Amino acid sequence: MARIVRKLFVILLVLGAAAGFVSAQDASVQVQAAPDGTKYLTDSKGMTLYYFTLDTDGNSACYGDCAKAWPVFYAKDLTVSSDLDAADFGTVARKDGSIQTTYKGWPLYYWVQDQKPGDMTGENVHGVWFILKVPPYTIMIGTQKPVGNYLTDGDGKTLYYFTKDSSGMSACTGNCLKNWPAFTADSFVVPSVMSASDFGTITRDDGTTQVTFKGYPLYYFIKDTKRGLAAGQGVGKVWYVVDPQKFNPTGGQ
Repeated sequence: MARIVRKLFVILLVLGAAAGFVSAQDASVQVQAAPDGTKYLTDSKGMTLYYFTLDTDGNSACYGDCAKAWPVFYAKDLTVSSDLDAADFGTVARKDGSIQTTYKGWPLYYWVQDQKPGDMTGENVHGVWFILKVPPYTIMIGTQKPVGNYLTDGDGKTLYYFTKDSSGMSACTGNCLKNWPAFTADSFVVPSVMSASDFGTITRDDGTTQVTFKGYPLYYFIKDTKRGLAAGQGVGKVWYVVDPQKFNPTGGQ
């Protein structure tokens, strides 16, 4: 009987491999759940993975002592658990010639002070290190000098507000809207330093929706042709990035 059971187990493994099945325990990247129910990315051993807000352009800004505290994560032959999409993962070359795995364009890291699976002591360190939630963030935090912290979409593209807007109302129409497209999202998944309840939507005159932060509409800038750019900051002294901790809709940032 034991021999038959072993044979059946081997057959199941072969069939699973043929179907491209990867168990959570075997996957390079998998999803774990925190005690509060938050789901987040880990490696195959359950060690938490993080993103760095200074990596908005998709390249790592963490070297030297930073890299000692936040070791890079890299899986040469990447596999992901069934609740993840392998297409969301990639790699980026570091300045030292090494390779780092990315998730939705964000380089992935460990935190040296996480000692065991389930630890996430790196969450919100200095306001620039965060876990990667699942489902993925729809709104994230980026950081640039001298701009500081600011809101981005889930792909690292900068979001702005318009000082001529009022709470719940957009004053940007016509050519303005062509240059400053409205930001839309179907849900609000945000880092722990923010509250999803601060985000909402308005319905524009054409029937489309636009995401708001604390009531104020959010926009892209047409000249930000790729992630990590913030060319719209201060344009006309009426367009500004949004620092979620210092937001002042009437005074600019």
